[in-house]
Amino acid sequence: MTTDRREALVEDIVQAELAMFLAVRNRGGVSPCQELPGTFRIMREMTHGVLALPFLEAYRDDLRKAAEAGRNLMTEKYALMEGLLQTKAQDPRIEDIVAVESTWRAEVAAQHPDIIGADGEEGFRRYLGCELQTYSPEALTAYADCVDSARHEGRNLVLERYDLLMRKLGRAPLQPGAPDRGRCPGKGPDEGSGGGANGGADA
Repeated sequence: MTTDRREALVEDIVQAELAMFLAVRNRGGVSPCQELPGTFRIMREMTHGVLALPFLEAYRDDLRKAAEAGRNLMTEKYALMEGLLQTKAQDPRIEDIVAVESTWRAEVAAQHPDIIGADGEEGFRRYLGCELQTYSPEALTAYADCVDSARHEGRNLVLERYDLLMRKLGRAPLQPGAPDRGRCPGKGPDEGSGGGANGGADA
């Protein structure tokens, strides 16, 4: 039941994100990335697939409310990245989350240089920080819970994301003995206790 619920939530999220992504108006016209919706989907499934139900539910609600209000969260994220939109008052948790995930990314880059390059940290930090700024307080709290729980459990959510990506691509998993991901424990009714976090896909 929990797996089915998570898969349905991830599907709802990715569908909503993809619609927003395809509607982004670039200064140079349609971007090459927008011509590859399948790649966008799998990278966003990788990003969300290791997160807890409370976050998935909160973020799905964010996307629904944004669509109803005529907001495009993808446009806002990219505008923040390019300095076209004023940075919002930064929740101190965002800096903490970015620092933890950057450390996780560096560990994965050191262990698997064939999969993720050691360079690109600056872009990763900017991307993640700007995405987190588009979250509601409820979604950010749930996301921070995921990161905190994973850190306290000694887990690396970036590694889990790339492990999930390898499985989706039919390649050898990075954690052969680990269970399928998407089971980041959280405070949801079906999940027990704990948490999990974001992975580093620049989609």
